[in-house]
Amino acid sequence: MAKALFVTTKDIKRYSVLSGSVDPDKFIYMVEISMDTEVQNFMGTKLYDKVNADMIAGTLTGDYLDLVNVYLKPIVIHLTFLEFLPFSQYTISNNGVFKKSSENSETPSLKEMDRMKDAAKDTADHYITRFIQYMRHNAHDKFPEYLTTNHEEMKPQKDISFGNWQI
Repeated sequence: MAKALFVTTKDIKRYSVLSGSVDPDKFIYMVEISMDTEVQNFMGTKLYDKVNADMIAGTLTGDYLDLVNVYLKPIVIHLTFLEFLPFSQYTISNNGVFKKSSENSETPSLKEMDRMKDAAKDTADHYITRFIQYMRHNAHDKFPEYLTTNHEEMKPQKDISFGNWQI
């Protein structure tokens, strides 16, 4: 099955801290990873597949287009950055794995990297919470796929959790 990406590389560079000079080939695969591992989890398979199919067909309109632009894009952008961050300073080639550095730069400490990851995760969680709250109020009227699943599909995660707390 073909797969649409809910964001473009331009979206990621514009709405995250990634520099415009970062080669999109270095992070574009992270979009698909974040969509497969996180986004489908809280959308559920039926809604995820509906949005994917409509994007591929060029028929994504109305409430579904708004859902992607307002709720899903910010989530995917920040999850993609979160996935990319641990690998951002490395290059893997035929000669092995290399850690990039520059004369005028300093590699951040593990603690600093963890703070960046935590900040990106907090931002993604904020947008996921907005999505779940929006779906709680609008799924019945606008997104019937969110409410239907079978035993072979992922059911949408409808709980908002912060550590051990659930809302």
